[in-house]
Amino acid sequence: MQMIAESNMRPCFHFCYSYTFLLLLLHLAHHTTSQKTCPNCGSMQVPYPLSTHPSCGDPYYKLRCDSHSQKLYFDTLNGSSYLLLRIMPSIQRMVVEPSPWLPGSCVTQDMPRSNGIWLNQSLPFNITSSNTVFLLNCSPRLLVSPLNCTSSSVCHRYLGSSGHVDTKRALECASALHPCCTFLAGGIPSAYRIRLHDSGCKAFRSILHLNQDKPPNQWEEGLEIQWAAPPEPVCKTQTDCSGDSTCSPSATNGLFRCLCNGGHRWDPFVTRCVRYERKPKWKTSLVVSIGVVVTFFSIVVVLTIITKSRKVSTFRDNKAKEREDKLKSSAGEKPCRMFQLKEVKKATNGFSQQRFLGSGGFGEVYKGELQDGTLVAVKKARVGNLKSTEQVLNEVAILSQVNHKNLVRLLGCCVESELPFMIYEYISNGTLYDHLHGRYCSNFLSWKTRLKVAFQTAEALAYLHSAAHTPIYHRDVKSTNILLDDDFNAKVSDFGLSRLASPGLSHVSTCAQGTLGYLDPEYYRNYQLTDKSDVYSYGVVLLELLTSQKAIDFNRDEDDVNLAIHVNQRASNGTIMELVDQRLLSVETLGDKIFTSMKLFLELALECLREKKGERPNMKDIVQRLLCIIRIVEQE
Repeated sequence: MQMIAESNMRPCFHFCYSYTFLLLLLHLAHHTTSQKTCPNCGSMQVPYPLSTHPSCGDPYYKLRCDSHSQKLYFDTLNGSSYLLLRIMPSIQRMVVEPSPWLPGSCVTQDMPRSNGIWLNQSLPFNITSSNTVFLLNCSPRLLVSPLNCTSSSVCHRYLGSSGHVDTKRALECASALHPCCTFLAGGIPSAYRIRLHDSGCKAFRSILHLNQDKPPNQWEEGLEIQWAAPPEPVCKTQTDCSGDSTCSPSATNGLFRCLCNGGHRWDPFVTRCVRYERKPKWKTSLVVSIGVVVTFFSIVVVLTIITKSRKVSTFRDNKAKEREDKLKSSAGEKPCRMFQLKEVKKATNGFSQQRFLGSGGFGEVYKGELQDGTLVAVKKARVGNLKSTEQVLNEVAILSQVNHKNLVRLLGCCVESELPFMIYEYISNGTLYDHLHGRYCSNFLSWKTRLKVAFQTAEALAYLHSAAHTPIYHRDVKSTNILLDDDFNAKVSDFGLSRLASPGLSHVSTCAQGTLGYLDPEYYRNYQLTDKSDVYSYGVVLLELLTSQKAIDFNRDEDDVNLAIHVNQRASNGTIMELVDQRLLSVETLGDKIFTSMKLFLELALECLREKKGERPNMKDIVQRLLCIIRIVEQE
């Protein structure tokens, strides 16, 4: 009887199991329909949010899969299309092939069709600063332009030795009457277009992460384009959305999206709506005490206070005007917004200790909220410290001249008070130091995330050293000055010690400042600051990413307090891989390519830490090598 009962129960058990599994599939389908990944186009994967059909991906990120050739194309304005060569989803970038040549001429097909490449600025794509662009077959009038169109321009090496252009076409692409020109893409307006015209240039080519030390036939040709983090997923009905969102028309393009309900915000990193962590607003009360004592003595006191206040006010106004004029003269074409002191005080609740975020050599930082709800970070110089006041003003002047997605964005400053304030974007996810050693260290950073942080930090420093209008040396690169947003994108901050490099000089002589454990030993000896000083400090950050150990730690043995020295000693006796964070080795699927990427990463860090600055790589070389390491990991 027991056997009969068991045999009768089996069909019921299988039915219940199948029914439960079906419900689970329906539940998953309900939450993933609007974020469906598109199928491969030929052999190329199409990661979300890129879209080749309205039924998959995000139509805002549209690509085109040619049904005949099964190749993927990126369509731009005015009818031009560009073949996709590679997609790198971990860093939200793709590489397209520049337009083919018209037969027998130095003119590309996109010149007569669309006057070059033009991106729609309302879409989430832009051209990156990793591209060195060669404009070819140009008008002689470009010889007086800001571009490098001289005979020493790198474009001549490309035409003569790359092997990508035949001899006859190369002669047409660059001659005495029709020069070629070189520029670094990524700034405004070249982030959205590379213009070709009959009265300008008639063709362009692009090299990725140009390394002039390599022969031209090893330069990688292609145009790198990045896309922004995706917004809320597209929906058709409410059933496509979770309970924390509503299917509604979006404000930007009219598409229906799963917009987060009140009290929630969209987090693209976890691809769902998360609840705001709002702190209750402090209630303020105003106690007014009115007393009327009319005496000669009180009148004298009031008049004295008024007189002194006027003097102080006049002094502050003059000081503020002096600072404002200084900032405007140093900011060039991009003067920063001037905030009023009352705005800053209101935003920080009178610099309440509840809003205090931290402090550094420059002074203190507070969290603030502007009247329109924008969260900001407010930095002010340390009280009574003239040097920190100068550093804050220097940081405003520096940040007014730069524009890069991996540099903290300056919103404005306030110079009305005795101590100047600077207001910049609020980065909510703490610093790299916090995630490796501090309050967020329990949130383990994966190897891919660490590579992403290293790559983006290197790009920001490479931009400062070579792509900014005037080269800038940071001077205080460290893990506490690398902020992370909710998507774990790196934002390099704290330019208080930065210095602009003078034209024609290979270094800047200045008093040694910085942070122990990160300071270039050569810089400490001779006080000569170069881009290689930042490279050394960056090398220490690479070691922190790989080992999860602090740059200076007195809990280690006496000879191992300094991480850079500690790692170099282990390298000399062949036990260096023992220092790699063991959690990386246990959590990661440690295939051969992951292990190879860690070894290459370590070798790069050690090259950055070489004692002689001439033996260290520059930041552009570092960016290129990190990109190769990322490609190895993506192939795993």
